[in-house]
Amino acid sequence: MNGINQLKLLAKDLVDIIFPNVCTVCHKSLVRGEKYICLDCLMSLPRTDFHLSNPNPLHDRLFSRNIPIEKATSLFYYYRGNKFASIIHDTKYRGRPNVGRYFACKHATELLPTGFFNNIDLIVPVPLHIIRKLHRGYNQAEKIAHGLSEATGIPVINPLVASFHKSQTKKNAHARLMNAMNVYKVMDANMLSGKHILLVDDVITTGSTMIACLNAIKNAVPDVVLSIYSLAATKLE
Repeated sequence: MNGINQLKLLAKDLVDIIFPNVCTVCHKSLVRGEKYICLDCLMSLPRTDFHLSNPNPLHDRLFSRNIPIEKATSLFYYYRGNKFASIIHDTKYRGRPNVGRYFACKHATELLPTGFFNNIDLIVPVPLHIIRKLHRGYNQAEKIAHGLSEATGIPVINPLVASFHKSQTKKNAHARLMNAMNVYKVMDANMLSGKHILLVDDVITTGSTMIACLNAIKNAVPDVVLSIYSLAATKLE
């Protein structure tokens, strides 16, 4: 190791002492080689492994006779109040969208050898209404989509727009579905015609947001092929 590299490592260590780099899950200080999550938390991450079976529980949640889904997966199970929920909370609410981008990129790198991304032409994030995006400063689904793109080279496009609707956070399954109906619209059907697209969101709970987006896309572009990715998903009992 040359002197310049040694100085860089020393400088990084000094910065880490002044501004501690901590695990987004357990908040313990990270050591060299760890990023956003410590090794202990990474090893205990409640992974879904949906990609190992097709169909799988995520397919079942989003199933519609009129809208067949080619592939569907999520990185980990989301439990409200569980420490791993902080990955989503940091990404979505706490101004740390690069957390979600990092996890998506790492997961996509793991999925590449399985063939999950084979034949997918475009990555499409679930949109936020412009007012909500301006308030938050970013669309977390778009950041996750770019993490997938970074690992796969598949381009990200934004053909969907969202009209204003109330937050889904405190609604039950039926209310979520009603709230999401007719919210999403395809602005340029030609961009999607004949393509296999991967629709991306941060977390799937009841699936109402994804179903609304799937309906909007399929109604506008009948010849599109649809697959699903979310960073997290709740576990339906």
